[in-house]
Amino acid sequence: MSHPSSHTPNSGEHTGPGGGGEAAAPSAGGHDSHESPALQAFFAARLRQNEHMMKMFAAALCGLIALFVVFHWIRWLCVKTERSLRSLAVAGRPLVAIERFVRNFLVRKVPGFKSAGHALLVTIYVVANVAVGFTNVDASSKANLASRFGWLATSNLGLVIFLALKNTPLAFLTAYSYERLNCLHRIAGYTMFIWMVLHAALYTTFFSDQGRMVSKFKDRAEIAAIVTGFSFLMVVFSATILRRIWYELFYVVHISSWIMGIVSLGFHQPHIAKKGIIVILLAASMWVLDRLIRITRVLYYGLNNEATLYPLPDGGTKVIFKKAPARAAAGKHCFIWIPAVRKFETHPFTIHKTDSLEFTIKAQNGFTRDLHQHAVANPGISVRASLDGPYGTFPDPMDYDKIVLIAGGGGATFTFGLVANILERLHDESHKKITFIWAVKKHENLAWFKEHLETLKSHAHSPKVDVSIYVTRSPVASQHHHHLPHIHGHSLLHHHTQPRTSESSSAESTPPLSPASGGSGSPDTEKMPQLPLPTHHAQTHSSTLNEKDLEHGGDGGLAGVSHHSDAADNSSTGTDSQHLHAHHQTHGYEHAIKPGRPDMATLIRQAIIGTPSNQRVLVAACGPDGLMRVVRDTTARLIQGDGPGVELHCEQFGW
Repeated sequence: MSHPSSHTPNSGEHTGPGGGGEAAAPSAGGHDSHESPALQAFFAARLRQNEHMMKMFAAALCGLIALFVVFHWIRWLCVKTERSLRSLAVAGRPLVAIERFVRNFLVRKVPGFKSAGHALLVTIYVVANVAVGFTNVDASSKANLASRFGWLATSNLGLVIFLALKNTPLAFLTAYSYERLNCLHRIAGYTMFIWMVLHAALYTTFFSDQGRMVSKFKDRAEIAAIVTGFSFLMVVFSATILRRIWYELFYVVHISSWIMGIVSLGFHQPHIAKKGIIVILLAASMWVLDRLIRITRVLYYGLNNEATLYPLPDGGTKVIFKKAPARAAAGKHCFIWIPAVRKFETHPFTIHKTDSLEFTIKAQNGFTRDLHQHAVANPGISVRASLDGPYGTFPDPMDYDKIVLIAGGGGATFTFGLVANILERLHDESHKKITFIWAVKKHENLAWFKEHLETLKSHAHSPKVDVSIYVTRSPVASQHHHHLPHIHGHSLLHHHTQPRTSESSSAESTPPLSPASGGSGSPDTEKMPQLPLPTHHAQTHSSTLNEKDLEHGGDGGLAGVSHHSDAADNSSTGTDSQHLHAHHQTHGYEHAIKPGRPDMATLIRQAIIGTPSNQRVLVAACGPDGLMRVVRDTTARLIQGDGPGVELHCEQFGW
């Protein structure tokens, strides 16, 4: 719809992100009784057009979500029926080849995104925003554009909150839980903020040109708009700056600014006739309901519950809960609340043992540092505790013939839990094969999972597991520990090294949650296997992982960097057999512990190549960007039309 510039309203425009000019009440910035019938008709027509375009925008977003839902369930049905239809596999090869060709492209890592699939989705979303922003609007009028941009800001607000929900329905409909949606939450948040800034800037220019800025500052609705603008500015500032410096402060500022922003936005657009208040109320209701659900869980699972704390070497802490939440499974994660350490915070960590709910946590700054110090001062102490969760989704490994599990440092919290779950579900006639690859920096870190390593060697199905363990640092320093003491049946090393005191980009990786307020509406650094790690972008295309990689991951992950340390090089010298013998004598581990840097790409290829084309392979990895890039790119190349069915699942530190 095109509007002549002579019809541009000279009153009743908004300066905030609500998107207005169509409201009926002057106090809300609407047109008044002195406006001509033609001008009133103009406002009504623009309101209808904006509403229509927002409905189109909402329909496009719903269609995109529906596409993911349908695709997920079609793939699920194919997986469930594939085994019984393998004799008909030849007839379906053309479709299989097409599907694998597409996935070969979509799972690859691209700069700035987790994968090409993420990049494609974000591109579609941005194109939809731009199309709606400039379609059927008189672009010659600043007021018309400002109004449309305000509507888009409000519409995107609902999407931002929907993608931030911990208890998202998409976890059931698409198998994408909240931590996988967080990157989209952030993109939607930045998009909303851009529309808000454009909305405010255009209206400010419009009123300034008319000499009406002073009078607008006296309007309560416009004062609310200014408060809204600065509130959301703080939301963005906290997400882009504070989050890298001090995570707990980021969380407090992020949530408090969001609450202030949504409330003031309601005062900016208070009239039902304007329709914007409906979106605002829906967004606020979703957020409040999500927090109420989380508060209820924390209160319920806190009844007669406690956690026992054990210090581990190199800044680790083992936390064992008395009671586990319903549906707890190895590989999923929970937000844990320990008031003896931090009264008003919960932090997410990955479950790696469920018979007694167990977490292994690496000390960084903040909560994890205080937790470790508390365990060191009081080893074996039992404290009041509770949980919220479990969260997380991943493919059922029992649907695959071969499972390849890859971890860097503390990423083993995910893979150890997964392999334990698989071993317990295997039957004697099962022909499944499991490849378990783990790279760590120090031998002390192996003690964190000593019981799990023993299980991999002693379990009845252990012959079905091929274990490869790599230690990048020279074992000399760790040869002082010949025996691991046991406390209440838990193997520990009382090697009380000081935890690291510096935190980088993703800092704590564990958003605090006050049981009183519910939880995080922030873009958490989400999903969090135990070791909160800084997120570093890959600087090299090498698939060889070195000790410096592990150091950049806070001893818990692999960050792709182009240089490597002397210690890693030194640990690579000499014959493997000499080192392996030394490791066996020193640590008592039954597994071959290989010194030096693993070539992950080669290990993945060796595990998958040769698998019959009628079988399915699951590659599951846990770690930061460097490891994920290697795993994604290598696995993508192995998704071929004439090869086995290959599925990739990545758990990643930081977001």
